[in-house]
Amino acid sequence: MKQWLFFLFVVSPMLLFGQQEEQLAAQYLSNKEYDKAADIYDRLYNKGNRSMYIYSNLLSCYFQLNKPEEAEQLVKKQQRKFEQNAYYKVDLGYVYEYFNKKDKAEKVYNEIVQRLINSQEVVSETANAFRKRDKIDYALLVYKKARKMSGTDWLYALEMAQLYADKRETDLMLEEYLAALKQDTRMIEDVQGFLQLYLDNDADYNKFKQVLLKKVREFPASELYTEMLVWLYVQRKEFDAALLQVKAIDKRNKERGQRLIQLADLAYANASFDAAIKVYNEVVLLGNDLPYFITAKEGLIKTRAKKLFSIGKFEQADLLALEREYEMYLTEFGRYAFTASAIKELASLRAYYLNKNDAAINNLNELINMPRLDDKFKAECKLELADILILKGEVWDAMLLYGQVDKDYLEDPLGQEAKFRNAKLSYYLGEFEWARAQLDVLKTATTQLIANNAIELSLTIQDNTIDSNEEPLRWFARADLYYFRNRLTESLSTLDSITKTYPKHELIDDIIFKRAQIALKEKNYNQVKTLLEQLVKEHGSGILGDNALFMLADLHETKFSDKEAAKKYYEQFIETYPGSFYLTEVRKRFRALRGDSLAN
Repeated sequence: MKQWLFFLFVVSPMLLFGQQEEQLAAQYLSNKEYDKAADIYDRLYNKGNRSMYIYSNLLSCYFQLNKPEEAEQLVKKQQRKFEQNAYYKVDLGYVYEYFNKKDKAEKVYNEIVQRLINSQEVVSETANAFRKRDKIDYALLVYKKARKMSGTDWLYALEMAQLYADKRETDLMLEEYLAALKQDTRMIEDVQGFLQLYLDNDADYNKFKQVLLKKVREFPASELYTEMLVWLYVQRKEFDAALLQVKAIDKRNKERGQRLIQLADLAYANASFDAAIKVYNEVVLLGNDLPYFITAKEGLIKTRAKKLFSIGKFEQADLLALEREYEMYLTEFGRYAFTASAIKELASLRAYYLNKNDAAINNLNELINMPRLDDKFKAECKLELADILILKGEVWDAMLLYGQVDKDYLEDPLGQEAKFRNAKLSYYLGEFEWARAQLDVLKTATTQLIANNAIELSLTIQDNTIDSNEEPLRWFARADLYYFRNRLTESLSTLDSITKTYPKHELIDDIIFKRAQIALKEKNYNQVKTLLEQLVKEHGSGILGDNALFMLADLHETKFSDKEAAKKYYEQFIETYPGSFYLTEVRKRFRALRGDSLAN
């Protein structure tokens, strides 16, 4: 035992010293003091530390110090230590190449390929060694020789496809990916993921489309190429072309509209509403005795509603026509659990667009009391009902409903959403201390959106209740409540009162943003633009700066159809707000507008 203790006391300082030397060498390397770094790494290496880390850094130093003999000797020493390691074999050729001995380099590379043995482990390691040194052509030669030795012409197809992608040889890349799929169709999602990365312009997509169309003609009985073609059409939002292929598959496999419904849902999710309506209609035309008939009918109403509201230009007659369509659907199929979503959508239409709050409340109470309906769906209906009760001014009943859902779903995002709405209702009522207490709990909510909203509202309350005068915030909360209840004139009037009475109050950025939201509801997009630009310019560093810039970019993209301006604002957002909640969505939209890859 004493001997072991003595050994530990002696060795530990040695280990510590070695670690300190490595750290010092790394610092020298980072500072580009290659001679000092090389001295330490060489000393460590010759003491027996021949780890990949020490070796690689020492070799890098020799490259930078232009020491070909030392580099060659180092690699050969490492080779003798690890005779079977392909990385060091390739490194010897790379040393020759780096110091302009190209003939010797090519001789080494070719010998490595010639001596390759038919072992998956050896083949993979050797190809990766070449790839590490950016010798893509030699890595391809390794895989090709492995194919020849095994007599299998599709072996290593995924690996070769990636190498061809690195070389920007799109035709060969596509050929290899399709070869891989032909052998194992279970890889279809993986291949589609790779293609989303590597097909990054219209020319490549069109090339792939032509390849797939040719394959479909050559192998009409194979669904693989047809499915890939449909996937490509969907990525490109060419839903009419996708529909032709899907109809054929659905009919051939006697799927009775299942695949068509999936395509319609994809079109809906991609905001291609006309395409979605067309595909849902195709399912309806298959007949009312098929299993997806009711789903398609509901999909038609849902899509028409979404299209109407996304355009933002509609008359009262349009809304009443949509209401009748929902009523006809419910008359035809009854009021049961499977039509519950339609009833809920009808309630929203009546409450938020037709000012029929009592009818909406009846719809939601019907759902809450409906037997055999999912409890969580009923809880969602309670939240919707509470919101509508606020629209009617029945705030205490709304608070009770929020509390019920919060209690029933304590650790669930639905319960957290109920708690947030209850906190916001307390804020509307001017109960700021109680509202902040609830919001503080939600700052660590599992749902990032709820946590973000809770933080923003909590900061608004905190920043405007520092002194004893809470009156401006009470007025603003009242204006916010008017906005929620669609009483926009009263909301604007209240905001005007704040700016007149308290012209230099800290709420100025909140007031500008609320005016922009009101203008958006009124579809006054030019005013929205002016207000948001003012907010970004004058208060961009505040808590609403990222909200305003994101909203401004979205306005140009979706309302003005000015893609270049939207792209500029998204780029500005990425540079200005790297920690924003909206950053992921902004990056996605920016890449889509720039054409880097397909928008999901």
